[in-house]
Amino acid sequence: MKAELISLSLLATILLTGCDADAKSLDWYKAHDKERTAKFEECRKASNPRGTEDCRNAIDATVHGGSVTKSSPDKSW
Repeated sequence: MKAELISLSLLATILLTGCDADAKSLDWYKAHDKERTAKFEECRKASNPRGTEDCRNAIDATVHGGSVTKSSPDKSW
């Protein structure tokens, strides 16, 4: 029984560790506009938009990269 529990725990750890292995970094999404926009739209339609590391990075790159927030016009005072 103890060996089965240890084996099951090890298997769960291995499977969960590999879930976001191919996630792109925040800097990668900042440098790749087309891919960032596509991933942002895909994640925005999901039930949990920030559910994966890849979605979190795409959303953060979009927000911090200025694609969502509008910059204020230059002041000419």
